Amino acid sequence: MKNWSLKQRLTFVSAFVLTVAFSIIFFATQSAYLIASKNRLQESMTAQVYALMAVANEDQGQLFIPDILRNERLENLSSGLVAYVMDQSGGLVWQSPSSELFQSLPDVNFPYSMQKISESSFEGRDMYWVGVSIIWEHEDEQEKTYYFIIGEKQSILNSSVSKFRKEIAAWLSVSGILLLIVFAYALNYTLRPLKKAQTQIEKIREGKVQGLGDDFPEELLPLTMSINQLLESEARQKNRFRDSLGNLAHSLKTPLAIIKGEIENQQISDERNVLKNQVERIDDIVKYQLNRSVISSGRTLVKTCAVQPEVSKIVEALKKVYQSKNINIESRIQSNAIFPGDAGDLLELVGNLTENACKWTKSNVVVSVKHKENHFCLYVDDDGPGIAEENRAAILNRGKRLDQSTEGQGLGLSIVMDIINNYRGEIVIQDSALGGALFLVTIPLDD
Repeated sequence: MKNWSLKQRLTFVSAFVLTVAFSIIFFATQSAYLIASKNRLQESMTAQVYALMAVANEDQGQLFIPDILRNERLENLSSGLVAYVMDQSGGLVWQSPSSELFQSLPDVNFPYSMQKISESSFEGRDMYWVGVSIIWEHEDEQEKTYYFIIGEKQSILNSSVSKFRKEIAAWLSVSGILLLIVFAYALNYTLRPLKKAQTQIEKIREGKVQGLGDDFPEELLPLTMSINQLLESEARQKNRFRDSLGNLAHSLKTPLAIIKGEIENQQISDERNVLKNQVERIDDIVKYQLNRSVISSGRTLVKTCAVQPEVSKIVEALKKVYQSKNINIESRIQSNAIFPGDAGDLLELVGNLTENACKWTKSNVVVSVKHKENHFCLYVDDDGPGIAEENRAAILNRGKRLDQSTEGQGLGLSIVMDIINNYRGEIVIQDSALGGALFLVTIPLDD
C-alpha cells in the first residue's frame, strides 16, 4: 500500500472492514438461528410428548395409545418425526406409523430429557431426541414405568439452517455491494476538495493563478495557507537573490571600467597586459554572475511557457547582431511547444546556444524545438567547423568552470549547463546535418 492513492487505501480498508464485519454478522446470525431452531424443535417435540401422554389410556391393565392421532407427521413415513412408548425393560408398547421405517427400537437407557434435545445416531441416521419416563398406576394398583420418546431426523433442521445460511449470505453480499457503492460516492464527495486543490495547484504550475483560494473545508485550510505562504516566500526569496546578484554585479562594473580605462592610458608593458587580462577576467565573472541572477532555481510551481514567442525574439535579435556576417538563422518550432519552466531560463538557454552557433557558423543556423517521448527537445545546428568527437565531453565539462572556458564555449555554455542541471536535463554534442555541430538539449516535461 506504499504507493496507493488515498482513494485506493480508503476503499481497501472499507472493503476489509465490511468483509470482517459481515463475516462476524454471518456466523453470529447463523449460530443464533441454529440455537433458536433447536429451541423451537425442543418445544415442539416436548409438546408432542405431552400430547402422547394426554391421549394415553388403560386397557385391561395395559397402556393404550389410540391408532389415530392428531398429528399428520406421525402418520407419514417420510416425515422424519417418530414416536415410541416403551416399558421399563425396553419392550415396545406403541410406535407411530412414521417409525415403521426403522427396524430397531430406541435405547431406554439413553439419557433422554424434556429440558434439552439429545443427539445420537439411529440406524445410520443422525437424530434429535426428547423423552421422559413416567410411573403409571394401573387399575389393579400395579405401578409400571413407561418411556415416552419423540425423535426427529437432524437433516430436517440442517436443511432449514442451510437454506437460511444461503439467504443470509445472499442478503449480506447484496448489502455489502450496495454499501461499497454508497461509500464510493461518499468518498468521491469527501475527496472533492482535495481534487479541487490539485486542480488549482496545476493552474499555479502553469502560471495561470498565483495561489490557492480560501474556499476549502477547515481541515484543509492550514495546508492551503501553508502552500500560499510557501509560494510567497519563494517569490520573495527569488527576487531577493536576483536583486542582490544584480546589484553586486552593477556595483562592480563602474570601478572595473575605471580601472580598465586607467590601464589603457598606461604605456605598453608586460605588467599592463597582465593587469588588463585579470581585469577582463573579473569583468567576465561579473557578467557571468549578472546572467546567473536572472536564472531561476529550476522547476518551481510556475511550470510552463510558450516556446514560439521567446525563440522568435532571440532569432530577430541575433539577426541584427550578426547582420555583417550575413547569417541565415531559421527557427523550426513545433506548434504548441512549451518549455517546462521560467521564460527567462528559456531565453538564456536558447540565446546562448544560438549565439555560440552564430560565432562559429559559416552561413546557416537552425533552431528546432519539439516534444519527443514526454521531453522538451532543443536542437541548435550550424554549418561551422564542428567539434571533434574526442573534444566534446571536455567542452561540456569545461563549461561548468569559468577558468577553463574558451571563447565561444565558456561563459554562455556555463549558463546553459547551470540551467540544464537545474531542470535535470541533458545536453549532447553531435554532428549536424548542415556539416557543423549540433547541440541537443533534452529536459523532461514531467518531473
